[in-house]
Amino acid sequence: MMKNIFKISSVCLLLAAMFSSCGDDRSGEYYDMTKENQWIYSAMQEHYLWGDSLPSLDQKQFFAATSKFFSSLLYKGDKVSFFNDTVSAGSYGMTFTLMRDPLSIRPGKVYALVLKVSPGSPAWNSGVKRGTWISAVNGKALSTSSSSVLATGTGAELATEYIDYDDEQGYFWVESDTLSVAEATDLAEDAILVDSLYNVRDNKVGYLALNNFSGDGFAEQAQQIMLGFANAQASDIVLDLRYCSGGTVANAVSLASMLVPASAYSTPFCTLMGAGEVADTVYNYSGQMTNLSDKPLYIILGSRTHGVAELLASSVECTRGTSSVVTLGARTNGGGMMTEAIESPYGFTINPVVSIMYNSNDEALPASGIEAECQINEIVNPLNIHALGSEQEHILYNIFYLIVNGMLPE
Repeated sequence: MMKNIFKISSVCLLLAAMFSSCGDDRSGEYYDMTKENQWIYSAMQEHYLWGDSLPSLDQKQFFAATSKFFSSLLYKGDKVSFFNDTVSAGSYGMTFTLMRDPLSIRPGKVYALVLKVSPGSPAWNSGVKRGTWISAVNGKALSTSSSSVLATGTGAELATEYIDYDDEQGYFWVESDTLSVAEATDLAEDAILVDSLYNVRDNKVGYLALNNFSGDGFAEQAQQIMLGFANAQASDIVLDLRYCSGGTVANAVSLASMLVPASAYSTPFCTLMGAGEVADTVYNYSGQMTNLSDKPLYIILGSRTHGVAELLASSVECTRGTSSVVTLGARTNGGGMMTEAIESPYGFTINPVVSIMYNSNDEALPASGIEAECQINEIVNPLNIHALGSEQEHILYNIFYLIVNGMLPE
């Protein structure tokens, strides 16, 4: 229909697109054809951090595809806001990294190394695990731009390989199973990924890995886990945020309050300054049943640590001080801004930046991300990837070594 409109010759249509066409009122037709983008513009004015400085648009620009229209409204330098077409959204449920052959046997060959699999997801149900090497999808070799075919779709046949070793050949690739992954689906990941208690020499170490800070029952679940650590007389706490993003500030506050001294209660955990309902809001630490602030805390960060997870890591370290908190892993995602998911009545969601996040020291989170104090590459040895929570998993192994020996392994 759009093509037909623009084929009609004369200025008649262009001038009348908003109000009339050759004397006939066409305003209703114009609104019906642009209502999705009209909704986006209105929502951005109300919620977006830079909503009061949106660009002025002419009527023709409202005919753009919704995702492109949304992108055209973003403030220069905003790399955080995003558009989500929830009608076609779905995920196979695996986090992965693409890399060329780490054995250098076939230097041009690209593999996908799976780093995390969501329980109950299509990938999980097909047998994909952390450490699975994917060599092809639907019979086609991977490339460095293959992320989309591994993330979502109507189903996929994943050719896998594994690395073996013998004295004659050294390390070499072996073809393994082809895994059939069902159609991508919307996932509601549980906030808690792994929780465990370890005996490490004379120490008891509590470990908690998070996917996010979402869910009405998050605070109660986290409280029970921390209470279990306390009752077991854990000497050290490990908080794994390397794959954690999203969720509510309120849930982050509930966990953070178990990790800071009681003297910090009623003092700021963070301040959100910006637009929308969360504008200029201060969240304070609050009293909790369980307090583990006297235990050394090790926080694992990574390039996928984002949003509220970055805020918790920064605020807890500022509140407690660096003497009792050690961050390990890699630089976080960065951005230093909070988005808000706003559902449209048209089957998509916009996620504009609504505020800038300030930590407990009233410092804005760095746009370039938080640099981990101890830089550790979790896949420094991609030939030997262990499950999250395994005592042999590279970063967790390094933390245990640090706890026992007071230094990281050389």
